[in-house]
Order: sequence, then structure tokens, then C-alpha cells
Amino acid sequence: MSEELFIRMINGSATEAEKIDFYKELEINVDLKERFFHFKTIYAVTAATRISSNDHSIASFDRIWSRLNPERRLSLHELWYRYAAIFVVALGLGLLVQYMAGSITKMPVYTQQINYSSERGAVSTIHLEDGSSIWLSSGSKISITKTSNGEMSAVLNGEAYFEMVPDPHRNFVVDLGFFKVKDIGTKFDIRAYKEEQVINVALADGQVDFCQSSAAPMLSLKPGEYLQFNKQSNHMVVSRQDPSIATAWKEGKFVFIHKTLGEICHELESWYNVEIVISDKALANTRYTSVIKRTTTVKLVLQMLSLTDKINYKITDRKEDKDFVYIY
Repeated sequence: MSEELFIRMINGSATEAEKIDFYKELEINVDLKERFFHFKTIYAVTAATRISSNDHSIASFDRIWSRLNPERRLSLHELWYRYAAIFVVALGLGLLVQYMAGSITKMPVYTQQINYSSERGAVSTIHLEDGSSIWLSSGSKISITKTSNGEMSAVLNGEAYFEMVPDPHRNFVVDLGFFKVKDIGTKFDIRAYKEEQVINVALADGQVDFCQSSAAPMLSLKPGEYLQFNKQSNHMVVSRQDPSIATAWKEGKFVFIHKTLGEICHELESWYNVEIVISDKALANTRYTSVIKRTTTVKLVLQMLSLTDKINYKITDRKEDKDFVYIY
């Protein structure tokens, strides 16, 4: 690569494409890296002079360059001493050069985004490079963005369980729109379907902070605490709850604790990919408590519920659409 490109990289006049190609090549080419930092050091020494007189600076730079690059080969010891001397001078001038000439180029930050989803009636697992794991519930989607400077964020539509390995060099945030959940080496569950009015967060271990911006967190959850946020009223409630209730889906179970039939049917629709209609509001508000395996069928779930209360149902198979369930 030419010295002209080196100069453009140092003074910031290189194009974005040139910067990307240059730094990629710099990572794999040791000789190029040595030449570039050698050149950059010499450039820094002459930078203060270059600002006041460009012609004089070019002559000054050429003189130093020719002195450090004579025809004969220098020994490693000679090169080391010369580079060390130049480095000391450059270090002393560094702040002045940066202030006056703005000649130091920052390394670009690269971003990678990956989208994951889980099919209806299935649980998917995502394994991250640092050993952390994320489980996605039925019909859930998550988009994870990672940057080269250690930032990591996620946007969730659905339900996910996170087991994040503690890492002081990584900042992991789940953006739920209304607020952000910041992980601090944690095991936690988030249920945040776009079509649902309430967001639920359950903490099993560690700590999560809730933030609306980069400012101090609004509140923090402790293990065993459960947060409910109502999107319409913008109201948060924190209570105590066994985390295994919120994460039972990961173990293949439905756990209904004093849930209305309407809430239960919403769960069944999501898992079994069926459409359920309840005949009247009073019946939809009937509450149930039950633990049922998800490996069973929607028909068996309704049969179990009917044992505790008198409900009738009819299932209609539809080849080109979701099966239809009518409860009366």
C-alpha cells in the first residue's frame, strides 16, 4: 500500500470503504502493520510543524524518513533504539498533535445483527459465544445485535429465558420499547408479546436493572421478584413469586395459578396454533389452577379443565387454516 494512503488514513481523509479495507488488511498483514505504525510515528513527530507550514513540514518529514530508512540494513538493536526514541518524542507530542491537527483515526466499530425465532408448539435454544444461553418459547422472535466494542442488545417479541454468564466487559440490554432490562450476570424470564397488554419479568438469580435511558436505573429486581408492567396505564408492580412458575414453559409444562379461562386459552392458542372462541364473558372470567404437560393435545387440556368446572367445547378441523375451538 502507498504512503499516500497511509497519510489519508492518519489525517482522516480516507473514504469509508478505504478505511474498512485497510483495517481488515491490517489485522492479517504483520508487515503492513509494522510499516504503518512506523510511518504513523514519524508523521506524528512532524505534525506540529506541518500545521504551520505544509511545504516545510513535507521537507522535514522527508528528512526524517530518509534518515530512518538508509540504504544499508540496520540491526534489530539499532532499529529498536531508533523506534524507541521516536516513540518517546511522539508520546510527548501526542495530545498536542491530536488537538491541533486531528490526525489520529479511531478504529471503526463493527455491528452484527442476528435474528432468531421459535415455531409454534416448540422451544428453541440459542447458545452465545461466551457460554450464555437463551431459550425462546412458542412463536417468539428475538433480534440480537453485537458490536466490536463489547455492547450487546436484544429486541424481543414473545417470551424468552436468559442465562447470562457474568462478564464485566460485556453490556447486555433487552429493549422492550417501554423500558430496557439490563442484565448483570443473571437468570431471568421475560414475557413481552406485542399483542399482549402486560409485560412480565421474573428474576431467578443475579440482578436486572430497569432503565428508560442511559440514566440511573428506575429500579432493580432481586432473585424471586416478579415485575408486571401494564402498557396502557404505564404502571409497574413488583411482587414475590417462585421463578419456576414463570419458567415452567421451558420445562414443558403449563402452570396456571388462578388464571382466567380467557388467559389460559390465549396460552393454548399460542402453543397449539389454534383459534379459540369462548361463548360469553362470564365463562371467560372463570379462574383455574392447574399444572399440565405441554406434550398433550389441546383436547386433553380442555378435558382436564372440564373436570374442575362444567365447560363444553367443540373442535373443528380446518385443513387450510388453524383448527377452531368453541367453548360454551
